Amino acid sequence: MGPAPLQRSARGTPPRAIILRIAHHGAGLTARGIGFDARLIGALGIGRYISGLLPQVAQLLGRRLTVLAGRPDAAIVRALIGGEPELLTVNAQPYRLAEQSLLPLNLLRADLDLIHFPHYNLPLIKPGHFVVTVHDLFPFQFPEIHSGLLPRTVNQMLMRNAVRRAERIIAPSAATALAVKQYFPASAGRVLSIPEAADDRFNAARNPEAEAAWQLRLGIRPPYLFYLGQWKAYKNLPLLLDAFTLVRQTHPSAQLVIAGDDPRHPEVRQAAAGLPEGSIVLPGRLPESAVPDLYRGAAAVVLPSRAEGFGLPVIEAMACGVPVICSDLPVLRELADGIAVFCDPADPAAFARAMAQTLDAPTTALSRQLGIERARSFTWKRAARETVQAYESALGGVRLISPALEEYPGARQDQDLQVER
Repeated sequence: MGPAPLQRSARGTPPRAIILRIAHHGAGLTARGIGFDARLIGALGIGRYISGLLPQVAQLLGRRLTVLAGRPDAAIVRALIGGEPELLTVNAQPYRLAEQSLLPLNLLRADLDLIHFPHYNLPLIKPGHFVVTVHDLFPFQFPEIHSGLLPRTVNQMLMRNAVRRAERIIAPSAATALAVKQYFPASAGRVLSIPEAADDRFNAARNPEAEAAWQLRLGIRPPYLFYLGQWKAYKNLPLLLDAFTLVRQTHPSAQLVIAGDDPRHPEVRQAAAGLPEGSIVLPGRLPESAVPDLYRGAAAVVLPSRAEGFGLPVIEAMACGVPVICSDLPVLRELADGIAVFCDPADPAAFARAMAQTLDAPTTALSRQLGIERARSFTWKRAARETVQAYESALGGVRLISPALEEYPGARQDQDLQVER
């Protein structure tokens, strides 16, 4: 007999209590009814978060987990989660009307006791309990990232709703957690920091043939400096191009590779067109299989952002044994203090000096090893365990990982347990 689903509060139950259906199963008491929204698996930043975290959460929860995915992504998500969790395909694209109309109906039918939304785009009328990951506060700090008054207003409304109603709010860094608490003081007791990590494919094992093949295909030649990320204004790419213009004065053979694309920011291509032909490579959105080899072949990875929620390229580059030059931000200090070269994000000359010095004197094996070891201290396995602990806390202390609850309430195989919150 499989574990019975968790039941919602019965009539007459105290208003701040959760009634959980538990069952004696195997080695002890287990619970099920946990959901994870994977509809953004194909997105740039959020997709990397989902693809790193979800497989580890699935290993911990097994059949207790139900994963929501769009139909086009169902095969990708099933490959990530394995055979035990339930996969629920939904026809509710993110940021579309169906997200506010059809998705709540899907969730009601699924009868989940808790769902994890890895982004703030959740239904305004979502019933029940949920955990949300807030990666940054950019809809408030940089509202221009959303073109037009309506998208800005909608995104701010969605984030306010998510933060106000979530049982727990996960932030990817201590700096972002602090920002959430400061901007939403009423949320302070529900916010926790759970760092992200680099996938296993980001490692220092060189494959010269693969590196050369990708470089040939994309028109890249060493030595090159590498940027990977979005082109939004806070990413500060015009400053990076200004800095590289200075680098070219003393290093005319160097290239700058700026991966990604965004037609809403033509200023990046316009600035790149002003540099000598062949000095800037704009390969567009890269195949995931190319990214580790392009990291490893780079003279340095550069991240000139004016703000970050976490800074995944910094961790990934360190895991590959590649030098990092990045903005001097508290969130990036959390990741790479003592390893990366930090620069003022308002000073192109500082970035130019750091890039030139890296081209002149590559970092030592010891320095690279320190970066590798730092990156290894961030793991998706640990992130998943802490995330499931957040689910447990949101459900009033129910044990989801352990094979048995802390207390066995009686001899009956099937009974109700009231957990006061």
